[in-house]
Amino acid sequence: MATDTEIIESVLEGEVDRYAELVTRYQSAAWQVAFGLVGNWEDAKDCSQNGFVKAYQHLQAFRREAKFSTWLYRIVVNECKDFLKRRQRTPQAISLLPDPEADGFVLFDVVDPAKDSGQLAVDHELARQVSVAVRALPLQQRTAFVLHHLQGLSIEEASGVMRCRIGTVKAHLFRACEHLRSRLTPYVTGGITR
Repeated sequence: MATDTEIIESVLEGEVDRYAELVTRYQSAAWQVAFGLVGNWEDAKDCSQNGFVKAYQHLQAFRREAKFSTWLYRIVVNECKDFLKRRQRTPQAISLLPDPEADGFVLFDVVDPAKDSGQLAVDHELARQVSVAVRALPLQQRTAFVLHHLQGLSIEEASGVMRCRIGTVKAHLFRACEHLRSRLTPYVTGGITR
């Protein structure tokens, strides 16, 4: 399997169809990052797709010593921030009906076939509550949490994506975990671990 750098070199040398390999490789992760930040399936899809387009358009500027995934996540995070700013400026219609997508917003779910249906329902409700609590975090805390805890980026990599100091990422993670712990204590015995 070709490395990211080999694929990028091929694309820059004119084999533009090879960019699809990078899209296939990182599409799911980029969408998960976007979904964790914007909380809507369609908007996350748009933001991640826009991120891939911008990454392609600026591929010449990519520094080969960096990881492509980190660079791509930074672009996707910026797309999400821009989207959220635009959404704040756009007047929103108020619906008197419940929003099924907001109620069903789940960043992850626990599926263990060994558990009975009652325990699976409890686990699903906990996953939903965690997802709603993550969505309620301030954007910087939510970004750090999604990148580090859900995408598995190191604090250093998250720092690179967020373009801030490592200590700042640690502070955002600490505050995010404290917020989640206080909000989710009724649902979890012993709270959340960092």
